[in-house]
Amino acid sequence: MATTLPELPAQVGANVALLGEGSVLVLRLEVTDPEVLAELAKHAEGPDREKFALGALRLGVIALRQASGQLDSAAVREAGQEIVGKLGELLAERGGDIANQIGSTLRQYFDPATGALPQRIESLIKGDGDLERALRVHLAPENSTIARTLAAYVGDDSPLFKLLSPDDAQGLKARIESMLNQVLEGQQEKILREFSLDSEESALSRLVRKVRESNGELATDVKEQVDGLIGEFSLDKEDSALSRLVKKVESAQELIGKSLTLDDEGSPLSRLKRELTTTIAGLVENNTKFQSEVRETIAGLQSYREAAAQSTLHGLAFEDQLGQLLAGEATRLNDIHESTGATTGAISHCKIGDFVTTLGSDSAASGARIVWEAKSNKGYDLAGALKEIEEGRKNRQAQVGVFVFAKEAAPESMEPFARYGNDLMIVWNSDDASADLYVKAAYSVARALVVRETQHTSESEEALNEIELSTREIEKQIEYLAQIKTWAETVKGNGEKIADRAGRMHEVLLKAVEELDRQLAAIKTKASQD
Repeated sequence: MATTLPELPAQVGANVALLGEGSVLVLRLEVTDPEVLAELAKHAEGPDREKFALGALRLGVIALRQASGQLDSAAVREAGQEIVGKLGELLAERGGDIANQIGSTLRQYFDPATGALPQRIESLIKGDGDLERALRVHLAPENSTIARTLAAYVGDDSPLFKLLSPDDAQGLKARIESMLNQVLEGQQEKILREFSLDSEESALSRLVRKVRESNGELATDVKEQVDGLIGEFSLDKEDSALSRLVKKVESAQELIGKSLTLDDEGSPLSRLKRELTTTIAGLVENNTKFQSEVRETIAGLQSYREAAAQSTLHGLAFEDQLGQLLAGEATRLNDIHESTGATTGAISHCKIGDFVTTLGSDSAASGARIVWEAKSNKGYDLAGALKEIEEGRKNRQAQVGVFVFAKEAAPESMEPFARYGNDLMIVWNSDDASADLYVKAAYSVARALVVRETQHTSESEEALNEIELSTREIEKQIEYLAQIKTWAETVKGNGEKIADRAGRMHEVLLKAVEELDRQLAAIKTKASQD
């Protein structure tokens, strides 16, 4: 849509003369506009008024240019150069100090020789270390926590043993005997009282009175019957009902006594004691075996690690661990992961390129490929790694390559995360879960580089610029992480500063990776709309 410029006032510019050539243009203007004349009159005649008139003329020209859709490129260029210069000075001034502080702090904790973390781990798993002493204190067969606890509850001096002892006056047997005697004596006394003629209120006395009142002729027979009934409740007769009841109670008491004695091997109490003794012995034996198995397992793990580190199997284990991590990331991002280390590629008889990641249909560069090469031996320097990953890209027909060094095999001067054109070099410690962030960051940066290579339209320029900024931010933050680990090997007393800095860096990295994914999705959406 064309922009119509405002018409010049009729009173401006009848007399205009070009008196100079090149960069100087001399104008002679005749001004009749009242408002312009009023403003010019506020300035003294001479240089002051000319300077004001030139400024007003420049302002009007810029306004007319903006109205026509143009920009003052010179002003923008100058402002941009000034901002870049100030930003460079700020980064140069603060970057070195922050890096030195963080590095010296982390060296305290992670130095293999003097770091607090390696020393603590060694003190934990070594022979007679903290772990073995803790197990011995709680699980040893003698004087351990579990042995003392069991002895307190089921030992010779425990309340349970005393309660079940037949010789203890407060034992279960004595209490049962006392209780039965009290009950029997009370019941016997009550029964005898009811059948005694000495008490007028007894049941027998009331019965006699009732019978006598009802039929005096039956007195003799009733007396005989009552005497017989009294005989049934007499302990002097062995065949009386009460004597038989007492005998049964005494038999039951004798049976209870036999069941609660430890003198009889067949008694329930003796069997319970044997079961408890067997259970305790089994627990002690199992605890002893457990301690031995723990020590053997720890020793076996240490031996396996030492043997694996000195053999070619270490390389295979490192490669397999990297493959598992890449497979998980590919699943999360809907990409396709392939293990290609055992197959030849586009180059005859060439197997370079351990893994290939093919971007899925959700990506803006669907079908593009990333090749991964993993090395855990010390036979490669930086130049050799760059040469091999370049050949790997050609062999696997990939746009971007990532060379992954094992920590112990990386060159001494190697940065943990570096970018060389379309190739990335990273150092990864497979035994450190926090180092997985390097691989994940390399994965995101590689996907972004692939998209940048395949998207060149003007509509995606802004998204590509954001991808470039996020990539640079990831490289910078990973460099900071590497410096932190280096400094932490010697520095002491700055743990709080390290934790704060590492937390902020982790947040920045996550935001950068999220921005990469967002921009890639935006490019994909834009491409599908076109």
